[in-house]
Amino acid sequence: MFKRRKRRGDTSNGSLQQSSPSVAASQDTPSCHESINADHGILAPPLMTDAFKVAFERATDSAKNELAFSGKLGPEVFFVYTDNTMKVVSLSFKDELHKELLKTRIREKALAEEAFAVIILTEMDNEGHKLVLSGVSPGMKASVCVNYRFDNESKTVTLWKINWLNQPFQNVLIDGIFDTAP
Repeated sequence: MFKRRKRRGDTSNGSLQQSSPSVAASQDTPSCHESINADHGILAPPLMTDAFKVAFERATDSAKNELAFSGKLGPEVFFVYTDNTMKVVSLSFKDELHKELLKTRIREKALAEEAFAVIILTEMDNEGHKLVLSGVSPGMKASVCVNYRFDNESKTVTLWKINWLNQPFQNVLIDGIFDTAP
């Protein structure tokens, strides 16, 4: 369920493996036009801790670095820890049963390793110009939409516009991770 590969120049202490299948996290596609603010200064919605905001900033930076390095993005989960480390894992699944097992494994890993936040990156269109990062932390949920452009010839990211969404995007892979009920 998890494939791992080593990130170069990243603060993650986990290793990762690139995966190509796409993860459809939900049937609803959020609109990046229903956002709060843009740019890398990331003005987050109120009622979020600074640590949770920083977790999103690190996850978006990691995604941008991956895009610049490999020229593509795939679905990933970011496990963020209180010691300022982050593990990034590429995702793939075959069917709905596998998706449910993956959801269970993400929750188990987050709780066993005492992650304080879990963020999922999902591409939202087939042309590769928009992605959504949805995250949860105990008592908090948030989502950002990133509109981007990548120039294949120069291998550079030419646009990276981050917008906080007014309503957190529902992502079945992370819903209920920090719920205390069994």
